[in-house]
Amino acid sequence: MKRNWMKTSATYTLAKDGHADAKHTFNNLVQNVSEDQIKQFGVILAELSGAKFKKATLSSTDTLDAE
Repeated sequence: MKRNWMKTSATYTLAKDGHADAKHTFNNLVQNVSEDQIKQFGVILAELSGAKFKKATLSSTDTLDAE
């Protein structure tokens, strides 16, 4: 079987005192996105929104092809 990467998405969870957590999903990330890139983007989102960056959830889709 041959594994082929198709896509990666990230859902960022941000929290603000007195408000429910906000989730923002970004699709079509590069194949080998690093932990540092994920963290840095979360910090940027937090600065822009005035909320606290809580976590990022990554989701990748691959296919398995019979050879």
